[in-house]
Amino acid sequence: MKTNFSQLTLEEKSVLARLKASLALRLAEEACACDTGLQRACPPRGVSMKISIRGAGPVLGLRVPQGSRRSGPRPGRRPSLLLFFPSAEAAVRVFSGVKGTAIPLPLGAGALAALAFFRKTSSRATELLRAPDTSKETRARLLLAATLYGLEAIAGESYLVRRMQIVPDGVVGVRAGEIAYRVAKKGRIIHVQKDAPSAVAPAAAPDSSTPNALLSFADYQKAIDVLSGKRQAVVALGSGEVRIEGLLPLVQGLFAVLDRLSWYLGVEI
Repeated sequence: MKTNFSQLTLEEKSVLARLKASLALRLAEEACACDTGLQRACPPRGVSMKISIRGAGPVLGLRVPQGSRRSGPRPGRRPSLLLFFPSAEAAVRVFSGVKGTAIPLPLGAGALAALAFFRKTSSRATELLRAPDTSKETRARLLLAATLYGLEAIAGESYLVRRMQIVPDGVVGVRAGEIAYRVAKKGRIIHVQKDAPSAVAPAAAPDSSTPNALLSFADYQKAIDVLSGKRQAVVALGSGEVRIEGLLPLVQGLFAVLDRLSWYLGVEI
């Protein structure tokens, strides 16, 4: 049975709004990193903007250096735009492609260019996910970013408190081909960061910088199949298409959070 936005609690509405905004930003960053056309279209000074949703926690930020394949912070680059949403519902509607209220507040030069670029990259991310000719690597990058940053966005909600208490703290290295992330779980918080593929393998005697577990996909297509729901994770694990090494309870606990993420993504507006 589908859940409608109107049926959510106030907390769930706020979590969903923050989730939608976070995914829009992260997928925009990934689209820019994968698409040379977007890189050429990026404003000369790059793009730095923030999103604020009333009642949905701290502001979220997007920073894309001009002409770079890798998105990320640019020292000294202040945000030129704050995109403000007066309510969680307004944010969910806008990021779901439904008419809603978004108020652009200029913070400096290049505000309009930043807004236009964000709209373009967000649209392009959706196109890349849907287009049949999108490369497997690009599709895997987008799906993996959506999944991992989705976990980060919802981890602190009260519904997950007991589950997060059971899951041991630690770091999971996630790898698919040349794509690598570190997913750190501490208390009720999940933090995601990109990494080099060679740096995510678990060691026999881990230190504070070494992942406690590794979740790896055999190739990009296997990652796409599992992350898109076309292939059940249990089946993929059994066939060796997905491997788990190291601290298994940590990885298994993150799968429980993934179930909650899937529920949020199924909410109708």
